[in-house]
Amino acid sequence: MSKPLFVEIKGVQFRNKGAYLMLLACLEGLKRLPDYQLVLSPGPNLPYPERARLGAWQKLAFRRKGLDLTGLIAKLPAAIRRLFKRYGMVTERDVDIVLEASGFAYGDQWPLQFLQNTAKEVKRFKAAGKPFIFMPQAFGPFSSENSKNAMRDIIEHASLIFVRDPVSLSHLQSCVSQLPASVVLTPDFTVGLMPVSNHEVPTIDKPYVALIPNSKVVSKYNHADAEAMRSGYIAAFAAAADKLTLLGYQVVLVNHEGREDAELCAEIAKLSPCGLVQIEDPLAVKAFIGGADLVISSRFHGAVNALSQGVPCIATSWSHKYHAMMSDFAMADFCVEELTADSLCLAIDLLLTSKTELLPQLAERAATLKQRNQQMWQQLHQHLTPGSAR
Repeated sequence: MSKPLFVEIKGVQFRNKGAYLMLLACLEGLKRLPDYQLVLSPGPNLPYPERARLGAWQKLAFRRKGLDLTGLIAKLPAAIRRLFKRYGMVTERDVDIVLEASGFAYGDQWPLQFLQNTAKEVKRFKAAGKPFIFMPQAFGPFSSENSKNAMRDIIEHASLIFVRDPVSLSHLQSCVSQLPASVVLTPDFTVGLMPVSNHEVPTIDKPYVALIPNSKVVSKYNHADAEAMRSGYIAAFAAAADKLTLLGYQVVLVNHEGREDAELCAEIAKLSPCGLVQIEDPLAVKAFIGGADLVISSRFHGAVNALSQGVPCIATSWSHKYHAMMSDFAMADFCVEELTADSLCLAIDLLLTSKTELLPQLAERAATLKQRNQQMWQQLHQHLTPGSAR
């Protein structure tokens, strides 16, 4: 009997619905493996009870800024590692395959140390003959030589790097003279996940619109003038809610992440009479979004949840990944780059007047993207055996 493969999924969590959907998409794709064991690293948004419900082994890792002892822990004697396994813990040495599914975590917006630590890890896996695969995600930009060097190491040593959009591809091209065949352009990989309604999904008796705000849009971490942007952002969503209410829709705010998004939803609801939905199960969130007549989303996977089910969506953008994703669904005209109450209400008018013409092409694009997602998994499965690292 062959040994099961230990597969670590990195960059996912349970609090952010998009990250949770990427975890579920990985698990769905891994069902094709004859035998595997899931590995997850502990984290504040990956609490033990939820990891345990998935039957996940606990990864022993230690990273604090520039100090990374993960590779050293993996060199512990075999007897000690066997002892750890009795308690459900494994080291990097036990992991056979890594699927990196952060979504968007490598570029100038994020700490350089994180990129450098990942580069070292990718090189260790290549030296051990084990696949390290980046699931479809956004990258870049990389402006410093240090960040380019780290990303170059990743490009040269990773088994596969699936890139979600052409802009991210150009950012990777800025790091090397020529991209290898292991870097592949492919769309988001949660498009094929089936929605599952449950008791959390409310019944709404009239046509409704889902509004999905994003605290990152007004976060100091991403924007120097975030505080000034916050009032304008809230006013734009409230104006859209007022307009849609007058048109006869029930407007519902959807919290797609956690506490920060909940606070933003509450501030919008103070200005406009909206309902509020808090659904924990990400597939149930997708089911609720799928029942809407229209969606306005600042969350990437909130928009994907709508468009992949043929629901027209307006996306408000804070990163290049939004326009690229909307282009995949032939909805680029409805990606609002400069968000104001006027620009959002204008997008609503345009979408409602062209909705009948948009629906058939949206359904066609969604079907095409799901087919490309299947092709991505076929390519990936060619690498899911120890010793297959390229």
